[in-house]
Amino acid sequence: MLDNLGWKLLALALAAFLWFTVSGQRRQRISERGYVVPLTVVNLPADMVIASALPDSVDVRLRGPFDAIRLADPAKMETVMDLADTRPGERIYKLSEDDVNSPEDLTVVGIAPAAVRVRIERLAQKPVRIVARFAGAPPGVTATVDPGIARIAGPESEVAKIDSIPTDFIALPEKRSDFTVRATLASEPRIRILEPRGVVTVRVRYAAPE
Repeated sequence: MLDNLGWKLLALALAAFLWFTVSGQRRQRISERGYVVPLTVVNLPADMVIASALPDSVDVRLRGPFDAIRLADPAKMETVMDLADTRPGERIYKLSEDDVNSPEDLTVVGIAPAAVRVRIERLAQKPVRIVARFAGAPPGVTATVDPGIARIAGPESEVAKIDSIPTDFIALPEKRSDFTVRATLASEPRIRILEPRGVVTVRVRYAAPE
């Protein structure tokens, strides 16, 4: 009867521990709480681009044991939109509980918004002129930009509208004399500048007085 007494006592202790753990979880209050969770897009084909505004986050409501709700960290959660095999056009992406990465012991009971409208377009590229832009430029000022061409990329419909990219505003000194300045390119919504990277050189000249 005393054979393997140590093993039997260990098994009894483990059984008691498991019983207290499970019964403790059952006795916990079931709670709900809302969290603001980042919205992440995955698997968008390389030749496609999102051409519409998307929310940065969604509101997710979770239900589960009180301790799990209290310890849940929204910084470690995310809601995922999987756009694999998508085609150009507008679609409604319906978010479900399977799209929410949250602690396993919590259940998703609500997502707001429940659906996201997204427009997909083909990714387009083309070269455009770089134009120097001045703050209050007087008559007779000319400028040469080096390099003079930029290559841009973005949604097909947006790229088609653009024929030039301006620099950020360049201030003119009070003294009217030729000068050279480094300038950055102005950013456009949903348009990326592939080349040149960084800044361009602008040579400014004043017309000779008559």
